[in-house]
Amino acid sequence: ATRFCFIDYDREMAIVAEVVEDGIKKLAGIGRLVADADHDTAEYAVLIADPWQSQGLGLELTRYCMQIARLWELNSVVAETDLNNRRMLSTFEELHFEITSRSGGQIHLKNQLNNSHALSTSTQLGKVVSTTAAE
Repeated sequence: ATRFCFIDYDREMAIVAEVVEDGIKKLAGIGRLVADADHDTAEYAVLIADPWQSQGLGLELTRYCMQIARLWELNSVVAETDLNNRRMLSTFEELHFEITSRSGGQIHLKNQLNNSHALSTSTQLGKVVSTTAAE
């Protein structure tokens, strides 16, 4: 737990989404970027608590983290997700990530920030989302 509380703000960022229920703060989700030492590429991860899934929170955290990546002047952001995680695949499609590889049930993705609107990306991910939705 300590590792997640103390981060290197030059290379790491965690964006936390909280909700207040009955006067109590609850963690709804977290988006995290960890840049490499050269500040060329960052790894992105997001986690949304079950009660707040399917409400657009993952998309908003991902958008916000992508804005941070651009402010950091990174060249790319990489991520991975489960082949069956249709919501994250849809999020990555909307934000112009490209599939770089597949291994087992995992899909590895990359967003070239200087070319974030490539048409082939949307088509490529759209096929994956359609395929997993049909299964």
